[in-house]
Amino acid sequence: MFDSPATFWLDLLMVVPGYVIGSISSGYLVGKIYRNVDLRRVGSGSTGATNTLRALGPGAALLVALLDILKGVAAVWLAKLLVPETPEASMLAQGFAAIGAVAGHCWPLLLEGRGGRGVAVGFGAIMLIATQAWVVSVVGFILGLVLTRIVSVASLCAVAGALIGYAALTTLGVLTPYGGAIAFLVVGAAIIVYRHRANIDRLLRGAEPKLGRT
Repeated sequence: MFDSPATFWLDLLMVVPGYVIGSISSGYLVGKIYRNVDLRRVGSGSTGATNTLRALGPGAALLVALLDILKGVAAVWLAKLLVPETPEASMLAQGFAAIGAVAGHCWPLLLEGRGGRGVAVGFGAIMLIATQAWVVSVVGFILGLVLTRIVSVASLCAVAGALIGYAALTTLGVLTPYGGAIAFLVVGAAIIVYRHRANIDRLLRGAEPKLGRT
């Protein structure tokens, strides 16, 4: 799975810069600069794009979503740059960096651990780690949103799409199964689902708001 213990520890160390990049809260910064609003104190308390949409409007929400996606891209790109070893070792480093970025976004060090849900950051990371599975994930998000108009449902559909897409594409031989990609998909999915536990509870009670409603 990796060339040597030293290489593995270098791969694992990529969690740290990934976490730092993920901890840069796009939502918090945009909210404070745009209208001096702390997104942790309004709406759902999330610093993600959905709460930004409800608190600040579509322009700010789109900006936050793009910046969050770029965080995932940056974390993976940096790991790829720092660990250009064998494909397996490099992918392991990228997977650890992506996990760190999602965790940092959800539990940012400087914001009392109150961040977003991790979906946009995950989108950015999987875009580089497994592009074909990213396409399936995006399709899942769009279908979930169109059919229900509930962002949390769309987000969970995106997670399911990434996992199912990667499994199917590796089985078909379209993608090479790498340990780092699998680790990111499984751990990243677990984090995102955990961060959506309140949304899942509201969905089960039929109380989750649809897009355009509070």
